[in-house]
Amino acid sequence: MAPALTTEISANTSSIPALQNPIDPSFLDRLDKDFIEYYNLNLTNKPATHSVSIADIRANPNKYASPWCRDFSNESFVKDIKIKSDDGHEFTARCYHPDASKSSFGQGPYPVHINFHGGGFTFGDLTGDAELCMEWRNRLGIMVMDVNYRHCPENAFGKGHDDAWAAIRWVHNHGGEINIRPDSISIGGISAGGTLSAVAQQLARDHGIPLKLAVLAVPCTVIHDEPTTPEESPFASFAENALAPCLNWKRIVYFRDHWAPKTEEEKAAFFARGEAFLSPLKGDLTGVCDTFICTAGCDPLRDEGEQYGQRLVESGVKTTVRRYTGVPHPFMHMTGVRKAQMFMDDVTAELKRVHHA
Repeated sequence: MAPALTTEISANTSSIPALQNPIDPSFLDRLDKDFIEYYNLNLTNKPATHSVSIADIRANPNKYASPWCRDFSNESFVKDIKIKSDDGHEFTARCYHPDASKSSFGQGPYPVHINFHGGGFTFGDLTGDAELCMEWRNRLGIMVMDVNYRHCPENAFGKGHDDAWAAIRWVHNHGGEINIRPDSISIGGISAGGTLSAVAQQLARDHGIPLKLAVLAVPCTVIHDEPTTPEESPFASFAENALAPCLNWKRIVYFRDHWAPKTEEEKAAFFARGEAFLSPLKGDLTGVCDTFICTAGCDPLRDEGEQYGQRLVESGVKTTVRRYTGVPHPFMHMTGVRKAQMFMDDVTAELKRVHHA
């Protein structure tokens, strides 16, 4: 077991500040040593964003940015495009164009993987998954598109879903304009991005847009609008991992406070979206695309992600569900951690398979 960091200080070191966000001691025996070392080095002295007001985070984004955030927008092969949602909102999609000299597709057109970042429908931008997008671009020689969808609470819950769906439709209808093959589209995302992908794979089936693969990494597949304690959740992983690092019960409640509808009008619009939209686990999964699901052993969302996978299998969908033990919710961003490297290898292999890269 890796040594624990502690907030205890002796009398003669009382001027040393307490750690802002240490790992709960009850998890030290459950977490991989290299994750604990990464966390102690990079995260334990950063404030948990669920302890900070949304106004402060919006005003000081760099102060609260995750250590894995990167900006590759100055690279010559990274191009931003604008896409419009059905309500006229214009959002940015960042395209990581492959190196034609190294890609098996030569000068193209190229298959595309569309990525939706995580952040509890509240946080996130085009820097959060940039390292992952760059890695897939380099390893696979395909186009990778990262979508900057709308967030709560500035926008109603569901607007981000609308943007994600608009991006998929744009690629299907107009991808040729940027050298994309509309017959070889995959989608995916981490956390909230995985949720958007679960909803979108059902919408794509309904609208006749073929997808090669959906990558759902630590997804939320049920709307958690009712539990007031982790023990009230129908998923045992909520109580089991209520004090987990990176995503715990307090953070889940923080996100819910920002995406949940407040007025009766907002609630009516919210529930009018339909059950499959709010809780993709409850949707009709027959005929959706191949799916790769990643769950984390120390994640409150673990069980619902695995249940979504079970329902896919029961619906006849080619599905892989892989639990990465010893790590919490957003581990795949921590590229120095062995399980994050395994995740990258696993997803890359799946994308290579479906795109014939």
